[in-house]
Amino acid sequence: MAITATGIGSGIDVKGLVEQLVSAERQPVANRLTTREARANSQLSALGQLKGALAALRDAVGGVSDLEALRKRAVTVAPQDIVTATATTRAATGSVEVEVLALATSQRLASPAFASADSVVGTGTLGITAGGVPLQIVIDESNSTLAGIRDAINGAPGNTGVRASIVNADGGAYLVLSATATGLAGGITVDAVEPGSGLEALEYGPGTTGSMTEQQAAGDARVRLDGLTVTAGTNVLSDAVDGLRIDLRKAEPGTIVRVDVADDVIALKQAIKGFVDAYNGVVDTVGRLTSYNRDNRSAGPLLGDGPTRNVLAALRSALAGRSGSGGGTLVDVGIRSDVSGRLGIDVARLDRAIDGDVDGLRQLFAAEGSGLADRLAPVLAGALDTGGIANREDRIKDQLRSITAGRQQLDLRMDQVRRRLERQFNSLDQLVQQLNTSGNFLLQALNRGQ
Repeated sequence: MAITATGIGSGIDVKGLVEQLVSAERQPVANRLTTREARANSQLSALGQLKGALAALRDAVGGVSDLEALRKRAVTVAPQDIVTATATTRAATGSVEVEVLALATSQRLASPAFASADSVVGTGTLGITAGGVPLQIVIDESNSTLAGIRDAINGAPGNTGVRASIVNADGGAYLVLSATATGLAGGITVDAVEPGSGLEALEYGPGTTGSMTEQQAAGDARVRLDGLTVTAGTNVLSDAVDGLRIDLRKAEPGTIVRVDVADDVIALKQAIKGFVDAYNGVVDTVGRLTSYNRDNRSAGPLLGDGPTRNVLAALRSALAGRSGSGGGTLVDVGIRSDVSGRLGIDVARLDRAIDGDVDGLRQLFAAEGSGLADRLAPVLAGALDTGGIANREDRIKDQLRSITAGRQQLDLRMDQVRRRLERQFNSLDQLVQQLNTSGNFLLQALNRGQ
């Protein structure tokens, strides 16, 4: 194979010259591809920012779309150490006076003292009833000790009403049975089924002669609500007052606790402010992405973009509508837009709307069909779900893939151009070398003839 060294015959840097020519031919196309890529990436980023702002607005609209959620109740209790309370939207606003006469208690029994947990008690069958659920527990040689009986009770299938433990006190080891439920209904009875069994030492209940003693009696909670007596098996009153849960913490007869239930205006205001902030976020994002700076002549990536303008126009149109049977508007409750399209809240006017007609305010945002949330929902769905921005992002990604393919094609074409130029310049170089050789030969011949 012949070895060709370019530029030897002519003295020209053929390789450098070829690279310059290839670069000159590549540059315009490469610049166009780079410009297109930068524009596409800028638009893709802009659409991502717009989508994020619209998604935040949809989340905020969700916060004002649920009429029941906007009817949250705030509960205050004074004094606070006797009861606590929470309310659902079913609770009527107003106050309830609570007097805790007695807390619900769970029964607790203790056996006679034994020397230790390993002391043998006896064998047979223990019949235990706890919370109305009967249990038959077989005690044999394998579990006849105090510890064995404890484990047999705790491990008995279906036992949900009693728990056994061993307390090592000054007098010895005691088997303690504790009802898991409070109230009279959770009481415990223990019977040694076989007469004469050593298990009779653990009996307790009517008609028994065993020696278990009651350490704490089962008792129902007793409460006066607005002067009316309520009895409950637990220390939680969940249905005494509709929509209001009262947790009893301490019995203090003679002390009246006032439980006040009111509209949770703080949560309502936060939901409204969250909506206003999210809407302003969309306005600010669109403004930034579609702006034009005259000083440096720079344009936002979505300047002149029709779909972006249409989304904002549709949102503004939805805001201007009327809601509910009364036909209220945002302006009526102190929410209005400025010259830039951003919303502002007149706090004093909003407070008057809450004090005067809080249900009307809720209807303004969450009335089914006509409320602001339902008017905004299809606009946001059109932008975020049913094509909209996602389709535009897909088209831009297709453009970016096309640009990548264009660069690959450009590389292939430039390789072909490089090889063609190298062949041409190498041929020219060889021709120059031949001419130089012939010229030198003629010059030498003429010099010899002289």
